Amino acid sequence: MTDVLLALSALCGAWILGDLVLAWLDRFSRRRQELRVKSMVASRRTALPLEALLSYFEKGGRHFLGAAYFRGYFNLLASLIRRANLLELRPEHILGYQVLASLAACLVFGGLSGSPELAFLTLLMGGCLPLVWLRDQALRRERRLLRELPNSLEVISLCSEAGLSLEQGIEQYLKNARPGPIREELGRLLEQTRTGSSRKEALEAMSGRLGLMDFSLFTSSLIHAERFGTGVAKTLRQLSVTLRDKQYQRAEKAVQEMPVKLLLPLVFFILPVTFLIIFGPIALQFFR
Repeated sequence: MTDVLLALSALCGAWILGDLVLAWLDRFSRRRQELRVKSMVASRRTALPLEALLSYFEKGGRHFLGAAYFRGYFNLLASLIRRANLLELRPEHILGYQVLASLAACLVFGGLSGSPELAFLTLLMGGCLPLVWLRDQALRRERRLLRELPNSLEVISLCSEAGLSLEQGIEQYLKNARPGPIREELGRLLEQTRTGSSRKEALEAMSGRLGLMDFSLFTSSLIHAERFGTGVAKTLRQLSVTLRDKQYQRAEKAVQEMPVKLLLPLVFFILPVTFLIIFGPIALQFFR
């Protein structure tokens, strides 16, 4: 009985530590980007507290990910970094964080419990934490993009109906929009068209960079409207209605999937603790 309580306490501690590590990674990534921007402005590199330690893991990760056998994992990390728009990171940085988190979790929980099995389990969990954090950042950004896209298309369609071109409508939207991923992507689109790229090339580059079905539909609709002479304002308004209907469908699907997703934590986390609280004293009295 004591071993069961110790294992449950260790798992709860690992869960809490995982949340703390994910929050620390998010804060450390933002701090790292801020310091690098400041160092570029000041024409000097600002040293970070953990960069000296992480540099050793990053060097090894660069050779590890450069091997042909691990090219798929390298592409996975690069894709997640691109989707999360954390361009200051590289795949070897994420691998360095994974090694550091694995060693820290293994030393802490393995030393406290003295169990090789728990040390191996925390070693695997620590290695997964940076990958989970990166995937969470990518999914969070994509959800914000999909949520804000119909509203932005409605505003741009109103600007087009007022007589502005597509680029002028996007520029007017960027002046009044709140900071967010949709503003970053539309600003990058507008900047690319101003540097000499055609509208089609800029739209296709944005669609390939994001890899989202809604943005692919947005790109193809504008390209067809430009090719066949259809009004841009009408196309954008119809597209915003279509994307909003897709939002409703995604919300309904998420609500229907919620009971299935709650089944796993219910079976493995809530029910065992409930049974332990109810039948634990009875079992102790029986063994005495």
